[in-house]
Amino acid sequence: MATNEGRVYFALDGDDFEPDVVTEFLGILPTSVKIKGSKVPNKLPAKNSWELSTENIVNEYIDVFSMAESITDTLMPIKDKLKRVIETYNLVPRLEVVLWFSVNEEHSTPAIGFEPSTISFLGEIGAFIDIDTYKQ
Repeated sequence: MATNEGRVYFALDGDDFEPDVVTEFLGILPTSVKIKGSKVPNKLPAKNSWELSTENIVNEYIDVFSMAESITDTLMPIKDKLKRVIETYNLVPRLEVVLWFSVNEEHSTPAIGFEPSTISFLGEIGAFIDIDTYKQ
């Protein structure tokens, strides 16, 4: 029986930067990196990307509020470093929410929203939020 699934991640995207340099500067290991033009499942990345992600949650109830907050809680202590690396390498910061909704009407839909501290942090570093939703 299909259920809901989701994850939240923070990404720094750009054309000409080395994700390893960003990792060293920030002092945080990314969950994944993508290199422009390298093959990843089903597509070729158009940009380089440094990503910090929650685990993929499979559950009837998905709480985007707490998932997003866990990412920003990790990044808040290095906010000034983030701002410097974004400016230095002309990076685009984003918070990505990826959700797969169950088509089973007995399952609840994910709770999608953001705590004020998350919104404030994202605004301070110039990040945008992107939400991708799919049916399963």
